[in-house]
Amino acid sequence: MPDTLRHLDELVQRCAQGQEAALAELYRQCAPHLYALANRMLRRSDLADEVLQESFLSIWRNADRFSAEQSQAMTWMARIVRNRCIDLMRRPDYERPDPDGATQDAWADQAPGPLERLRSRQEGRRLADCLGRLEPRQRMAIVLSFFDDLSHAEIARQMSSPLGTVKSWVRRGMERLKGCLS
Repeated sequence: MPDTLRHLDELVQRCAQGQEAALAELYRQCAPHLYALANRMLRRSDLADEVLQESFLSIWRNADRFSAEQSQAMTWMARIVRNRCIDLMRRPDYERPDPDGATQDAWADQAPGPLERLRSRQEGRRLADCLGRLEPRQRMAIVLSFFDDLSHAEIARQMSSPLGTVKSWVRRGMERLKGCLS
């Protein structure tokens, strides 16, 4: 086992013994990676901050349950963050993508968005144009699937739509993209 991984295991074990300095060091070393995971899943920095804080409290409280024989410390902590993100997204008050774009318009800034950056690159112009021709739900399902690497089930939860419908949106959207790009 590489020294870095062994060191993280030791830090978690020291947290189990109540050593606050070990938690501070664990946070310093792992928080950027775990925050990036939460931010990628939630796409909101404020919620990612909240999940990160709750996750480190959980890591502190449950460090005695960690077993280096069962998993690496980073894997164990990432699972805690991922589960917290999923729990948050399942809450009934969690914000869903807004179909009329009102929330997006309210938070819009002058910086180019992902679609604009993609259009600005010569090799991506055709793909961006073809994506722009898709129905909004098909486009969102494809973007979540391929750009955010979400499973069909995760997309269905995020879009509050049946799994079969999401699969159809992705399949039909891909067929339309293929026709547009050929």
